[in-house]
Order: sequence, then C-alpha cells, then structure tokens
Amino acid sequence: MDGKEVARARKDNPRRKIFDWISEPRPDSITPFQKFIVDLDWEKSPLGPMTQWPAQLRQMVLLVVQDPSPAVVYWGDNATIIYNEPYTQLIGRKHPALQGQDPKIEFAEIWDHFERLLAKQRETAETVVEANAFLLLFRHGFFEETFFSWKFVPIIGHEGWVVGSHATVVEVTREVLSDRRLKTVRALSRQLSGSESIKDLWRRIILGIEGADKDIPLALLYSVAVQKLASKRSKFPNLSETNGPASTVCILESLIGIPVDHELAAESLDLGSDDTCLVSPLKKAIEEMTPVVVQVDGKLKDMFERIEWRGHGVPATQVVVCPITPGDSNNVLAFLIIALNPRRPYDDDYRGFVHLLTQQVTMPELSAVILREEVQRRQQISTEEALARDRLYRELSEAETKFARFATRAPIGLGILTPEGLALSANDLWLELTQLEVGSSAVSWPAVLCEGEPDRVNEGWERMISGKKSVTMQTRIKRRWQAPDPDTNGKAQYSETHILLAMHPDLDEFGEVTTVMSCITDVSGLKWSELQLRKKMDQAIEMKRQQERFIDMTSHEMRNPLSALIGCADAIITSLNELRTATRMGGVSNGTRNPHLERDSEISKHLHLLDETIEAADTIIYCAMHQKRIIDDILTLSRLDSNLLLVSPEPSQPIHLVRSALKMFEAELKRAETKLEVTEEPSLETLQVQWTLLDPSRVLQVLINLMTNAIKFTRTEPHRHIKITMGASLDKPSMSNSFGVQYVRKNSTSPDQTTKPEWGDGEIIYLCITVTDTGRGLDESEIKNLFHLFAQASPKTHQTYGGSGLGLFISRQLVEMQGGEIGVASQAGKGSIFQFYVKTRRTTAPEEIQEKTDLQLLVREDALREACAVEISALQNGMKMPNIQLENVAPLSPALHILVVEDNLVNQKVVSKQLRKSGHFVSVANHGEEALEFIRGSEFWLEEGGGVRLSVVLMDLEMPVMDGITCVKRIRELQRIGLIRGHVPVIAVTANARKDQIMMSMNAGMDDVTTKPYRMQDMLKQIEKLVARYTRMAMPGD
Repeated sequence: MDGKEVARARKDNPRRKIFDWISEPRPDSITPFQKFIVDLDWEKSPLGPMTQWPAQLRQMVLLVVQDPSPAVVYWGDNATIIYNEPYTQLIGRKHPALQGQDPKIEFAEIWDHFERLLAKQRETAETVVEANAFLLLFRHGFFEETFFSWKFVPIIGHEGWVVGSHATVVEVTREVLSDRRLKTVRALSRQLSGSESIKDLWRRIILGIEGADKDIPLALLYSVAVQKLASKRSKFPNLSETNGPASTVCILESLIGIPVDHELAAESLDLGSDDTCLVSPLKKAIEEMTPVVVQVDGKLKDMFERIEWRGHGVPATQVVVCPITPGDSNNVLAFLIIALNPRRPYDDDYRGFVHLLTQQVTMPELSAVILREEVQRRQQISTEEALARDRLYRELSEAETKFARFATRAPIGLGILTPEGLALSANDLWLELTQLEVGSSAVSWPAVLCEGEPDRVNEGWERMISGKKSVTMQTRIKRRWQAPDPDTNGKAQYSETHILLAMHPDLDEFGEVTTVMSCITDVSGLKWSELQLRKKMDQAIEMKRQQERFIDMTSHEMRNPLSALIGCADAIITSLNELRTATRMGGVSNGTRNPHLERDSEISKHLHLLDETIEAADTIIYCAMHQKRIIDDILTLSRLDSNLLLVSPEPSQPIHLVRSALKMFEAELKRAETKLEVTEEPSLETLQVQWTLLDPSRVLQVLINLMTNAIKFTRTEPHRHIKITMGASLDKPSMSNSFGVQYVRKNSTSPDQTTKPEWGDGEIIYLCITVTDTGRGLDESEIKNLFHLFAQASPKTHQTYGGSGLGLFISRQLVEMQGGEIGVASQAGKGSIFQFYVKTRRTTAPEEIQEKTDLQLLVREDALREACAVEISALQNGMKMPNIQLENVAPLSPALHILVVEDNLVNQKVVSKQLRKSGHFVSVANHGEEALEFIRGSEFWLEEGGGVRLSVVLMDLEMPVMDGITCVKRIRELQRIGLIRGHVPVIAVTANARKDQIMMSMNAGMDDVTTKPYRMQDMLKQIEKLVARYTRMAMPGD
C-alpha cells in the first residue's frame, strides 16, 4: 500500500484512530523513540527516505517498535538494521549510530556469525533459534563476555523470496554466568567438606575454584601469622633484622594461574616492612574487614603482561583481596587474592559471587577445621601429660584409661613402646597394623614388614635410640590394600600397604630414653595415586618417543629406496645418452647422414624410443624428488604437532642472508624466463640493520617456500615478473602496510619463542619480506583456504601446479614462532603479494665470523625444479619433460679414491657403480668396523706407511655392528692420539633429515652431511669441494 492508498484509507475511515507514525500525516502524539527514528537522516541509510520504503518494511518497523521486548528488523541483502527501544539496552554505546545502518560496521566483532546466519536464511527461509550463544561484544568500552538467546524469523516479500529477517533477542548473560558461578561455589563446598586440617583447607580452597578459569583466571592464597621480627629467621629468611613490635606475616599456601616462581607470588609477605604491590591492599583489607578492589596499573600491570592467562587469555584489569575470618571471630586467618575476569564488569552479581565463595570458606568448614586442630593440639598436650604420669604413676589405671581414650579417637596408629621394643599401650589401629598384642612381646618387624624392609626399620630404630632424636620413614607391611579403582576388566586391584612410621623418643631428666611414641599413618592411597600418575607420565613419554621413532623410521625407510631409485634413474639417463650419441654417430658418415642407408628410418625410430625412455627416467626422478619434499614437510609438521620444533637464534646479517638465498634461484628463474627484482627499502639503512638475532634457517625456510610458489604460479603467465621487497621497522608491520596485505590471525598453538632468555634484551627490530608476483592471482574464496593444514587455494591447484598444501601452513607456524605474522593480498588475474615479518633483536657482530650453510635447508637444483613445478607445467601443456643434462664434474687429477660405507646392498651397488662411471676408484664397507679396518690399511694409518690411497669416506649412519656416528667418533679419536695422520674427510650420507640429527652428525666429527635421496652430480660437487679443502694441506705421506 503506497502513500496515496494510505491517505485514501484514512479518508474512507474517519472514525478510526490513526497509529501509523511512519506515514504522513503522522499522529499528534508519538513517543520520543519514534520521533528519533523519524528524525534520522534516512538519505544516508541504505534504506533511503521513509517515503520510499516498501509497505512490508513499514509494517515490520511498526511491529518491532511496538514490541516491549528487544526486537530488530534486518532488511535487504545488506541486512540494514532497524531496532526498537528495548534493544538499545543490549547494544550500549552502539546506539544511536547503529540505527538504520549496515551492521557490519558497528557489529564488526560479532558480525561474521550473523552474516552467515542471515545468508543461510535467505537460501532456506527457515526460522533460526539459538539459546545461550556466546558473543564477545564491544558495547561499553571493552570487549565483554555476553550470552544471548534469539529467534530469527524470515520475512518473505510479495515476490516470494526472503527480503529480511525479524529477530527477537533476549540477553541471558546474567543467567549463564549465575549457573557457571554456582557450579564453582558447589565445587568449592564439596572440596571444603573433606578438609582435615588448616593446611588441607588452604589446598582445597584452590582446588575448589580451579575450574573457574574465566571468573577466577588467577588466585593467590596467603595464610596469616603474627611473628616477632627478630624471631623465626630460618622460616622467613627474607625478613629484615630489626627489632620492634609484632608484625603480620603472610605465607603463600597455594596458587593457580601463575607460575610458582613468578615475582608476584612471593613465598612470604611482611606487612610491616615489605613494599610490594600487594602489601597496601592487604593492610586495607585488615582494617576494613571487607574485600578490597585494586585497579591493575603501573608495576602490577607490567607483572601481569608476563603471565600466560587462563580463561580469555588476556591480563586482568582488576584484583579483589578477600580476607578470610572464622564466623565467630574478627581475626584474619588468610587472604584470597583473585584476579577478576577482564571480560566482565565487577558488578553486584560478581560481588555476590565473591561473597558466596568467602562464605563457603568462613562459615562451617573453617570453624570445624579450627576446632579439630585445637582438639588435636589439646590431645597432644594431654598425651604428653599422660606419658609423664605414666612414668611417675605407672601402676595407676587412671593414666592408662585417659591414654586409651585418647588413642582410640586418634585417626592414626599410636603405640607406646619400651626402648627394647615392648608395646606398653597402643590403640586398635596400631595393633591392627603391627599384628601384635599389648605386653606380649617386642615388635618382630620381619613378621610385620615386607621383604627387604626389616633391616631399614631396625636401622632407623637403633639410630633413634642412640641419637635420641625422632626418626620418620616410609615402609611397607604385609597387609593387602584395595585400590579405589578396578582394573580394565572391572576386577578389584590390590597392593601392599604403605605406612608412614614416626618414632619419637621420650627422655627422662637424665636424658635417657624411657619410652618411644610410635605413630603409624596409612599412606597407601597417596602411594597409589603417585604410582598411577607416574605410569601415565611414563606412558605419555614412551608414546611420544615411539611416535618420534616411528616418524624417523618411516622417513629413513622411505628415503633409502628413493636414493637407490634416483641413482638408478641417473645411471639409466647417462647410459641412454651415451647410447643415443652412439646411435646418431652410427647413422652419420663424414659429418652428413648417408641417404642410401636402408636403416635410416630404423635409427630414427630407435632414437625416438631412446628420447621417450630418457623422458620416462626424468619423470621417475621428478616423482622421487616430489615424494622427498612431501616427506620433509610431514617431518616438519610432526615436529610442530609434538612441540619439538625450536627456534634457535644466532647473530646474523639479514640483508646478506636474503641476498645469498636468492642466488639459489638464478638457474630456475633463467629456465622459467622470469625476471627477478630485489628492492631494499631505505628503512634498512635508516635503522642501520647490520647484525640481529634470528634463526636464519627458519627465515629462509619461509622465504624459499614463498619464492618457489611465486615461480610455480608465474611460470604459465605471459608476463613473468617477481619482486622481493625487504624492509625493517620498530613497529609491527601488520599495524599498517602499503601493500594492503591482510594478515592471518595468530594461532594459539604457535607460541612466540622470541621471549626466551637466549634472545637477549637488544632493541626489537621487525624484519619484513614481501614477495610480489604476476601469477594467476586469487579470489576471496581462495584466500580463505590459504595457510591452513593440507589446504590449497582450490581443488584445481594441485592438479595444475602440484604441491601438498603443507608449505604455507608450515610457513605460518614458523613465522608465528618467531613473533611474526604472514598475510596475503591478491586479486584474480592480477597476481599476488605475500608478506611476512619476524621479530629480531639488535646485536653485535660475533668475534669469529664464519660462512655457514644450513644443511637442512640446502636446496639443490633438482629440488628447486620439483618445487617450482617444472615437470607439472610441461605435462599440463603437452610438452616433453625438460631433460636437463647432468653436469660433468671434472674429477681431481688423479682420480679420487672413495670408500663407500653402506649396509644396504642396493644403495651400495648403485652408488659404487655411479662413482666408478664418473672415473673414480671405489672401495666398499658394510659397516663402521669394516671402515676402520680399511683405514688401518690406508695411507692415513701411522704404522702402515704407503698404504692404500684414500681421498674421502661416504658414511651411512644406520648400520649394524657399528653405526656411522660411532665410527666417525672413533676416527677422530684415533686422529687425536696420533694413530691416524692428517684429517680423514668424511661425508655423512643419511636418511635422517631432522636438523638435530644433522647437527648431531656434524658434532660427532662429520665434515659434511648429504640427506637421501640425492643426485649424483650434487654428491660429486660436494666431494670435490671437501677434497679441494684438504688437498691444500700437506698430504699425510708428504
């Protein structure tokens, strides 16, 4: 119904009272909120002027505004919001800016959820009902923990589709929090009901509130004692040695949410002399006898920043100090210090919750515990008096009656013995445990104790009698104890009974032992719990060890056959190339092909078959290198999952590091006809970035992954250009950047390792590297899939470009472990920009600067070919595999003498054959013992003189009889004692590819390490480099 129809309807019904305050003319009396809606500048709203609103929208707005409960209308595809007056109480400061606007601006922190809800409703037209939904809402100047229940009803327009949603919302924050806090109060009550002593009570208080990680993210419990400043120095060594009146001393009893050694959790606080952040509020709580709220600022705020917080994971902004007093006394017995939930205000409900907690502590349970301890104290006094009377009036039955009454009530086994071990009196529990009768005979410990225990107890008894000092020990007795939990089959479990035996000598006025008080406490339950905990810990450690061993074994067993496979493929290619050359020469006479030869067509056919076979061998090598890269990624991923991957800082020159890394790509860039541009921003020179602490291997791992991706995705484009931009800043680049990069939200499973002590305290510098390419680009849906485990931009990415979907996920983890972030900016068809930064600290140059190569990140040419998808690109375009000829590495003159130490006969045969084909002399050994025997007959051995020549040793690590690590250690030991002359060059050839395994090999004495699988031309380069280093020195025989 448009405006004319409304006016006509009013004219036709003059007696009806008009309540439509949206249409003209409006009623004389409208509410202030209705006037507020009318006066809004609707020209600036996506809905436009009210006169242009559809009739259905006007009807829904009239309906919502009249609703006495919070309600809202979302209209159109943009979900423009119109809400009623009760709704303003739910959104706080977001009113009035939210009215009539796109909610994704004001509701930015929560809109993702509702955007998906409304989008789904537009497709399904189903009503959505949710109860007790959690929202972190910014409505009162801070992110607030809130809970809501709502119902979204679709509004179906006259066209038949969903044009909007009518939502009714109820805030249930108070109810949800009340239920949650009531559970905490009940848990505390259950814990306190089992308290047996003051110490046990303090412990149980923290156990009772342990589950309230959001409402009580941190708690400290201090007991109160009055001490003279000049006394008890051994117990409180931090008190100053000054005289004065009695001072209140607080002793830390228990804590939660904070490390024990944190500076805030002092073991003791002297309220008279200490000057810490907590002393002042503790004094105030004693004076006012009420909880005291403390704002977190200054030094206390700095302390809070260094805590790993429970609950919402952010530091608290308020602390409440609660004094704990008995119900019938004004004496403060303890302080419960609670850090409050930073996502909730400290309102009446929160105060009521804290009050309920202290009520649980201060009313019945505490009084009962205090009374129990007072009874025990008095019982102890009575016992001492009874013992004294027993010495003086042994014949009087009155003393025996009192002691028997006391002993019967005691929860532990009590007995009075003579120095010879004869039981004079004992309670029932002591008699039950020792299996004796009073006055019958001396304790026969062999009959009571388990095997192996009597000698210990007798030795303790003699030590107590001779030293006249109390002795306490744990032992086991011959009595079955039933465990509280059945075994996996539901049957009862039994063990020996463990007891705590305390023996206290009583001395007469001459210092001689007259009687011995024997106290026996059954600690079997505690021992059982310790045993179960130890078993679970051992199982967890063993499971972790087995997992790592399994991964290492799997990696080792997969790399070994790959090495033989690649070696055989290399040999096949070399042989086929020779055969192809010979075949071509057979069909050529005097430099020209003889046209009269009948076999010309047959030779051409053979050459074609040779080309196809060489291409197939190239494909085999590519597949093997691809599988090797997958193994490397999975190995890194497993280390991340097990929290075994560490970041190791060392002084580095970041500019030099990046320049050197990019040189590795020169051949691949040339092959792909891709231009590389490197830009070093002025910030590097402005901040004088020279030496910084960082982990070069982890930085290069991320850079190499981004660089290979850029080459891979740019290779198929007509315009191929990659730009590397490197800069530095004192602020996080994610706060503002000129590239428009959207950084990925940090993952809580990748903790920042740059806060550890080994990173020092130098100035923080953020090193930022940007990789820009002209590849295919990404749309928004593809960007969302990046940086996740086994995720690629789209399902077609793997088919077209290869890869496993692990690279960017691992890069993200590595960057976040170095205090940085990674992100992307891209548009489909316009290329991509990947940017990451890491946190470094300024440092000075080391005293000795050595050029080092991180062996774990050594990227060979064939590995780069595979990572950059050379073969995938060729296959997709129907081209032949790019046959890159093996480089001819000219051997040193004369040919090298190489010892191959390898237990795998296949690998041994393949490697030996390739080395001999390259013109070298090869000897083999099956394990380290045979290698040492060979060296004893070589020119290096002192006693031989003119033995077999040896240039280098290729040493496998995993071998029977003697492994490679043991063998190389023995070689270096023989060098040190002089039995081996000069230095024997040894290269480790291993399938163990973890960095710590590689470093272990180097530390054991290896000169270099090559990981399987490898290409023979790479191995020959490595051998040549190592041999050249030591040939510059004098040979052993010279």
